[in-house]
Amino acid sequence: MAKPSAGRITVIVLVVAMAAMWIYVVYLALGPGRQPPPDRLQDTSFAVAAQQRCVAAHVIVDQLPTANQSTSARDQATVVDQANAEFTSMLADLDDLVPPTVEGRLADAWIADWRVYLGDRERYADALRSDPDARLLVSPKDRQQITEFIDAFAGDNRMIACATPLDVG
Repeated sequence: MAKPSAGRITVIVLVVAMAAMWIYVVYLALGPGRQPPPDRLQDTSFAVAAQQRCVAAHVIVDQLPTANQSTSARDQATVVDQANAEFTSMLADLDDLVPPTVEGRLADAWIADWRVYLGDRERYADALRSDPDARLLVSPKDRQQITEFIDAFAGDNRMIACATPLDVG
């Protein structure tokens, strides 16, 4: 029987090492080595109630005309204003749901981010009244768009309806 070559042994060692690495990566991602997201709330009562309120807001906003149904930029600005009014009401209701706990500070910070984003939407609606080619400009936070933080918190806490809406572009 022929002795295996050094190249063949090297390839076998590399394949076994790569397989072991991927097993470890999957273990960390799915197994007990996985850490929960740092902004996940342990008490889910806020998240459950927030999801319900956000769904209700979207039901109302979804009844508004879409951008391509608006006959002018001014009409589109009016629709954005109407959606913003509903999201303002939603945020006021969410404020009342925030628990008075340490975790509540995470929810408060998320609502504050949402308010910044809502201000971006208000500036967009104002800009549409004078510039039909206006674009929604989203505020930065830690070198990313603030919507990244809003959406991450919503996703990590299973409040998908509370992510940033897709009604403007």
